[in-house]
Amino acid sequence: MALRFEASYPEGLCPGWSVIVKGETSSSANMFEINFLCNAGDQIAFHFNPRFSDSKIICNSFLSSRWGPEEVTDTFPLKAKEPFQIEIYSDPDYFHVSIDENKILQYKHRQKQLSAITKLQVVNDVRISSMEITKRSLY
Repeated sequence: MALRFEASYPEGLCPGWSVIVKGETSSSANMFEINFLCNAGDQIAFHFNPRFSDSKIICNSFLSSRWGPEEVTDTFPLKAKEPFQIEIYSDPDYFHVSIDENKILQYKHRQKQLSAITKLQVVNDVRISSMEITKRSLY
């Protein structure tokens, strides 16, 4: 696993924060991950995992030392070696994910203590050209 980006936000990233990742994958990309991590232990509140080999996006959470049920999205607008923009926005109930300004999925929060989500991580086959993390008003 190759770490491409990691940032900590002790005040918490959810709800109300928007993360925009711009970049592109390599020609041999298999997958990459965007993870929203909790401050305690190894917990992943939101695991966003586009898998090029399957043309699927897998979402999950790793809480209490185990993975939950996978949520699979067949909408796959990403292509190897082409630039993309992924926005992940959190409201009190869901993570909302858009790729190139088209909403593709929402993922219900499984980590109920949203203020515990304090770290963002991007790993594997991706080159990041920019990362923007901003506070948005809740609708």
